[in-house]
Amino acid sequence: MLRPSFFMGLTKYHEKRNFKLTSEPRGKVGARSTKKGLQFVIQKHDASRLHYDFRLEYDGVLKSWAVPKGPSLDPTRKALAVQVEDHPIDYGDFEGVIPAGEYGGGTVLLWDRGTWEPLSDAGEGLEAGKIHFILHGEKLHGEWALVRMHGRAGDDGKNWLLFKVKDKYAGDGDILKKDKSVKTKRSLDQIAGDRDDVWSKDAKKTAKATHAKKSAWPKDFSPQLAVLAEHPPQGGQWLHEIKFDGYRILAYVKSGNVELITRNGHDWTEKFQSLAKSLKNLKVDSAIVDGEAVVLDAEGRSDFQALQAMLKHKERVQPVYYAFDLPFCNGVDLRETPLIERKKMLEKILKDSKLPKNIGYSDHVQTDGEAVQQKACGMGLEGIISKKADSPYVSRRDPSWLKSKCDMRQEFVIIGYTDPQGGRKGFGSLLLGYYDAKKQLVYAGRVGTGFDDKMLGDMLKQLKAIDRKTAPTDVDPPAREKRHAHWVEPKLVGEVRFTGWTRDGVLRHPAFIALRSDKKATAVAREKAVDPEKVEKLTPSPGTPGEGGDEGSAAGPKKRGNSKEASSKSKLTSNRGRTLTLPSPGVPGEGQSDDSVAGVHLSHPDKVFYADAGITKHDVAVYYEVAAKWMLPHVAERPLALVRCPNGTATKCFFQRNWTPTLPKQVDKVDVSDGKKKETHVMVTDLPGVVALVQIGVLEIHTWNCHRGEIEHPDQLIFDLDPGPDIKFKQMVEAARLVRKSLTQLKLPAFLKTSGGKGLHITIPIVPDIDWDSAKSFCETIAKSLVQQSDLFVANMRKDLRGGKVYIDYHRNGRTATAVAPYSTRAREGAPVSMPISWEELGKLPSANHFTVETAGRYLEKRKADPWKDFERSRVDLRKIVSGSAST
Repeated sequence: MLRPSFFMGLTKYHEKRNFKLTSEPRGKVGARSTKKGLQFVIQKHDASRLHYDFRLEYDGVLKSWAVPKGPSLDPTRKALAVQVEDHPIDYGDFEGVIPAGEYGGGTVLLWDRGTWEPLSDAGEGLEAGKIHFILHGEKLHGEWALVRMHGRAGDDGKNWLLFKVKDKYAGDGDILKKDKSVKTKRSLDQIAGDRDDVWSKDAKKTAKATHAKKSAWPKDFSPQLAVLAEHPPQGGQWLHEIKFDGYRILAYVKSGNVELITRNGHDWTEKFQSLAKSLKNLKVDSAIVDGEAVVLDAEGRSDFQALQAMLKHKERVQPVYYAFDLPFCNGVDLRETPLIERKKMLEKILKDSKLPKNIGYSDHVQTDGEAVQQKACGMGLEGIISKKADSPYVSRRDPSWLKSKCDMRQEFVIIGYTDPQGGRKGFGSLLLGYYDAKKQLVYAGRVGTGFDDKMLGDMLKQLKAIDRKTAPTDVDPPAREKRHAHWVEPKLVGEVRFTGWTRDGVLRHPAFIALRSDKKATAVAREKAVDPEKVEKLTPSPGTPGEGGDEGSAAGPKKRGNSKEASSKSKLTSNRGRTLTLPSPGVPGEGQSDDSVAGVHLSHPDKVFYADAGITKHDVAVYYEVAAKWMLPHVAERPLALVRCPNGTATKCFFQRNWTPTLPKQVDKVDVSDGKKKETHVMVTDLPGVVALVQIGVLEIHTWNCHRGEIEHPDQLIFDLDPGPDIKFKQMVEAARLVRKSLTQLKLPAFLKTSGGKGLHITIPIVPDIDWDSAKSFCETIAKSLVQQSDLFVANMRKDLRGGKVYIDYHRNGRTATAVAPYSTRAREGAPVSMPISWEELGKLPSANHFTVETAGRYLEKRKADPWKDFERSRVDLRKIVSGSAST
């Protein structure tokens, strides 16, 4: 008797498919082929991963196995074959496209077909896990075998091996090169391109095919909004688009007239006359198109400040409109139609309409969401939007759309300002707030960077026009703010970039981006990221349309392989080998050569930086592109010290910390003057800045222990554990654990990283409200206490005292002292990097220079979680610790 796993029937097959959406045959158990003999088919299936489906007719169904690498004529090559659900007999004739978002979504090609002849009882073979048979196909012939694997590799009986038995048909030729369909002689791309069997030819037919309803023109229509996610969701049911930085616009097209309406219902047709004129050529009777209006920079990225300048000052730049949804068309309400079908209809309408280049289609990819976000962030974009392929369109914030940002940014209500200091004009900082769950306006901190002189002057006029005597908040701001503040009516909304929130609910390291005239102040709330894995359990968030940030999006890059393979190109390749570029008229990013990473041109990209390891300038830049999302929170907007090796480690290197006008434009500057001496140091704010450092030969990036907004107050402490010449790494492990134990007793968090040299670094995040001398003194006390507790340590920097000791260096906590940044490369043999690790990993680590440019990228891609993910939320108030220590 056959075990249940072999007598599956078609229950699972039917459960996994929606036959209203897919053209796959429904079939029934017990059907018989009209052809003579037992049928076999092999279908080449380009789904989330390309594979071959091997199917044998038995007992009224097709027993089926997925063969990732396909069959081989070489008897020595045994191909993994994973048993999947039974398929109906008439599936053996299926060829076409399974819609995206459906189970197995992708292109199916009938690669081979014929009859099979079991050489023993087929039922007994299925039960025993060994089937020996002969194939009589158009491509495959002779004896073959399927053998079930046992043990862990067997995976509950699902894993088999398919291989050729040695006979006259065996050989070493690549049979998979015969890649055309035996049914239609087409290739996968040709089948994928002929989508008439999936999509109908015009909007009305598509609506009918998808069971959409005829409807009157919608009244009070509002756009769907996305929920902020901790990271991109995974799985083939998600479409990923690149997030735009512009104005969300609904285009109402009716009887040749076009109105462009913001998400809050404002008519901006006049502001975007060129877009309205182009959209009049849309070949529809009526439609509501959802999209984003943007202005593009020279790199093809949306630039919100440039868009604002265009609207305010009538600058001669052309806006572009990217359409990404079609909730209504030709008298048919498409909101219940799956997103993937709405997008296909939209794409076809735009293509058939042959609109000017200022109207584009926002494409998508269905691949690894993390990789798409990483690529987007590496190109200096805002982030990505992930949308469920089968989701309806709903006029609210809904978790079927998730936004994953490259950095933290959102809108805040401007509630006041402070006076300027020194030679600054206008104002010092803006005071910010947001509405909490009780609809109370609460204080969120201040922002004093991101303004130029013109902006300071223009905004001051607006602020004075809405002046008031008392704070507009429902919850009193801190007393220190109330003493120096000028309060205003809560009418203006500003978008702010920041690195996180303090425990007191105040922004960390904020930088102003722009005023948002399209946002209602009363709808500004604190955005909280959700876990995508729990998104199915979410209920729609309450709120009015227009709440929170923009959800505009653009075409996303497609990816083949891992992130290292994707490297620096503005184009990523899909599983089918097709290429999709970032969207723009003429394609933004077009013309960017393979010598560019994150939009920064690398001269002599093949210059060898590490001769012993063969690591080039381009390799280093691509490593930083991979590491960017983990690295930037610990490097951006901090004073830097650099080790430059213009011709690699084989030649002389030099140290640089001062900013000069000859540095690349992507490299910023920061004033670190102390009142006695005026100094301007190097700083970066994003990945292009880091890559620009690579361009000029920087192989080490060292950071101050402070942010540019708090130059006189450190926000982290570092203990550098430096081994003596005769210290083994296992002793370094012991030393690090002793330091952690001492810090834990003081209730101090301890984050660990390798130095990329011989040592280890332990970092403590603190609230920036203590001066440098106090911070250094505190670290000195801890270091000397450890010396007293263990003979393993020495706190004296004299090298002749380090024999058999680990030097605990606390001097890196002075005002101008630096330490190598997390994820920074080192100018040392082997191209090592400084890598943050978990305390659990420490005991398994062979050395402090274990991670290199060559291996770190793969490590980061496989790493399940960031060991420093709680860094920001772990900050402690050192003043309380110091006072507590003093009292005891």
